[in-house]
Amino acid sequence: MANPFEHNRLTLTFPDQLGQLVISDLLDIPDDISTVALLYCQGACLVKSKSEADRVLSFSLPDDIDPAYFTAYLLGETLPANQGKIIKAYLDQIRPFLNRLGYTLTSPSDSTQKATAKAQHRFSKTLVDTPFYVDYNGAKAEIYWVKRQELVIKKGASLKQETPLNKDGSVGFSQKFALTLRQEHADAIGSDFKTTADIQLKSVNEVGHLLFFAGTNAWLILKDKTGKTLDSHTIAN
Repeated sequence: MANPFEHNRLTLTFPDQLGQLVISDLLDIPDDISTVALLYCQGACLVKSKSEADRVLSFSLPDDIDPAYFTAYLLGETLPANQGKIIKAYLDQIRPFLNRLGYTLTSPSDSTQKATAKAQHRFSKTLVDTPFYVDYNGAKAEIYWVKRQELVIKKGASLKQETPLNKDGSVGFSQKFALTLRQEHADAIGSDFKTTADIQLKSVNEVGHLLFFAGTNAWLILKDKTGKTLDSHTIAN
């Protein structure tokens, strides 16, 4: 492997197609920043503006992580909940490398990383007995939202069979999360990808991942018998 440190620049290529990190001074920012996530640091601490920084971290990320969301997540800004989970899973994998370099990647002004949905939804007891249906991208299911953090996919649901892949043929973090959910509930999923028992999940996001590998807003996919979405039933004004 070529020398990773040259011309005031340290290049670290993560294993398992996890991307690359370049640490450099402020005069060495990449020409094309549209495909990388830039984070400014003062020493090992994140700062929110270039004027406070003495170095820049440039992340080349896997295909299913939006660089803008990655930066927003680490700076404590709000973003879609499914992206937050994907980014957290990614950080968990690269954090051992970052720790060796002395980077904890927490903002000095907000050490609590937030990942909440832009649209806020409220659980309503009036919907407990209302079935919602999925008929999307190879998945079909009947679902009930029975508690604030409990949704039930009824027995007999059909799961999307093919795992979506990145352009390079690798499995993305969103798909890995979905496969992990399926593994956790493997006893209730038959070889034909149909559920043999009810499955309880904690969020609409998890429902979308388990049924059809996410990739779209599940709040708009779950619909009642009239075609009205779960989003329109529960979104907070």
